[in-house]
Amino acid sequence: MTSITRYSPFFILLVLGACIFFAGCSTPVTMSTESPGSSTDACGISREATVTRTMDGDTLAVRYSDGREETVRVLGIDTPETEDHGNWGSEFSGINDPSYLTEWGLKASEHTRSLAKGKTVTLTADCQAEDYDQYGRLLSYVDVDGSDLGATLIREGYARVYTAQAFERKSQYLSLQSEAQRSGAGLWNTKQDPDEKEIGPVAITKVQYDPPGEDRENLNGEFIVLSSTETRDLYGWTISDNSGTLYTFRHVVITPESTLTIHVGHGTPTTTDLYWNLDEPLLGNNGDAVTLRDSDRNVIALYQWGS
Repeated sequence: MTSITRYSPFFILLVLGACIFFAGCSTPVTMSTESPGSSTDACGISREATVTRTMDGDTLAVRYSDGREETVRVLGIDTPETEDHGNWGSEFSGINDPSYLTEWGLKASEHTRSLAKGKTVTLTADCQAEDYDQYGRLLSYVDVDGSDLGATLIREGYARVYTAQAFERKSQYLSLQSEAQRSGAGLWNTKQDPDEKEIGPVAITKVQYDPPGEDRENLNGEFIVLSSTETRDLYGWTISDNSGTLYTFRHVVITPESTLTIHVGHGTPTTTDLYWNLDEPLLGNNGDAVTLRDSDRNVIALYQWGS
């Protein structure tokens, strides 16, 4: 007869505890750093979303199938801004006119809207790029109807390559940009240089940006003078400097026989003098630009000075 060794319950618990202790010490624990519900894609992995609206030429709002929404910055490209003050720089090689770039920023916004709004697009993350930019926008390639939206915008001259960031398609995009520049596509068309485009019937004939004395004590000494070759009602027209500060005209009629002066400071408007009603100087003494637009935001006149 085989003898059976009996162990006390305490002994069994002691042995089990030791096993668990040593097993725990030798077994690695894997912890995930990904936030629950994070929408970040693994690099190279694609997923679909619907474009609900476009903010500008390179930024979209999308909605996923589960109802979540996100703002997407098209990876690797940069379209001009839609306000002059955002285009005061040298990002677009050889193009230094902020008003000209603003025109193309508006065109790029409309083009992206026509290509993508309301459509189901494919978003693809890039292994070399960050998941999100500093503004919390998802960085992603966007495919619309099977075509790379970023590549399309570069090829057609609506965007430049955003070289400040790393991404896998950079060399491809740079090649497309070089071809667009050589062929004069879109904003790279030298025939559309602002110095060569037609001037509208209303012109900016003078800008007094550095008045006598202390600027803050002579706000109305800063002024902009308009003239016209025909009678025009300027209702809804705007004038702005590079900071984006906007003056909107009410029902003001300008004729060939008169000029219209817009003063920076306060005053009582007349048929020949208007007032911006600002409390501090506006126009840069060392360099700035003033842009006149009609009610449809078309650039009618541009006056630049300094650097």
